[in-house]
Amino acid sequence: MSRLQIYIVTAPGLEEVTARELAKLDMKVIDLGIGGLTCSMTWSQLMLAHLHLRTATRVLVRIGRFDAGGFGDLKEGMTDIPLHEWLPRHAALNISVSASGSRLTHTDAIEERVREVVRRAYDPALQYEGGVHTMHVRIARNVATVSLDATGDPLYQRGWRTESGPAPMRETLAAALLQWSGASKFKGVLTDPCCGAGTIVVEAAQMARKIPAGRNREFAFEHWRPVDPEQNTKLRAAAEADVRPTMKKKLQASDLSASMIEIATANAERAGVVDDIVFSVADAKHAAVGASVVTNPPYGERMTAANQKSLYLGLGKAERLAVIAPASGLPAFKREFDATLATSNGGLSVRFAQVAFSA
Repeated sequence: MSRLQIYIVTAPGLEEVTARELAKLDMKVIDLGIGGLTCSMTWSQLMLAHLHLRTATRVLVRIGRFDAGGFGDLKEGMTDIPLHEWLPRHAALNISVSASGSRLTHTDAIEERVREVVRRAYDPALQYEGGVHTMHVRIARNVATVSLDATGDPLYQRGWRTESGPAPMRETLAAALLQWSGASKFKGVLTDPCCGAGTIVVEAAQMARKIPAGRNREFAFEHWRPVDPEQNTKLRAAAEADVRPTMKKKLQASDLSASMIEIATANAERAGVVDDIVFSVADAKHAAVGASVVTNPPYGERMTAANQKSLYLGLGKAERLAVIAPASGLPAFKREFDATLATSNGGLSVRFAQVAFSA
């Protein structure tokens, strides 16, 4: 188990963004998929990935792969996996099953057979000395792939955003927009005139100051048997040593709602970057003019078509612009975008779009 076979889950469309993050961490990607990518890592790199990846949703460690054309094959293959070498004693196991294009299709029946082998029953009402871990069993084209969830709570749950607005944007998506657009490398002042809960500017400030995304949380794999706690402690300490001081050029964030500004300020304080951001109550149409804007403006049922058109036209007057919006809304910005990228936000199909940042 010196090298681990890894599958990293991302939002669809963000695979290459996450791959570039991995490359910066000197981790080689083996294959890009749809909604994820595979690579191999050492145990130290697994910790570094959890600390520093900002665009991934979760990390799975593959512990078994075998033919599963029938229930007998499934049980035999599961028996060959030395689960006792991975999980602590008295640990419970939550089992997640998916199946496609295979003879075995009934997920409840698959889970029942897997449970007969691995045991470790899980009752959500109980506490377990060894913790609760999640195993993913995926059967595709009669081949079973068995993985342990190394992450636990999804990576977009950084821990600092305890309050949000009516349509929150995941932290991972905000980080992806900043990285993909080139705004994260911009040396000037970034502005989010539709800041809501402050997700984009908080991510931008943490990235600029090299504050680890996983700074204030623990991960499921830290309780696995092969893990060296001292090594993880050293890696966390090294990451903290790299954190930069407060930014001289402060980010600008505004919103029409004073209550949202209060929420955003509190989130920034929990994230350790409140002194890196100037928050204010302002009209986005005016705040964007001539600025370098990265934002997630309202769309859909959050506003009328007329108000959305007016807002997008005002945002389009920014000197530099990176946005996330439905594809149908992009013409309203009245800008020729340099690039777009299809992804999803809260189950809605949206596009990243940017102009002038990449230059």
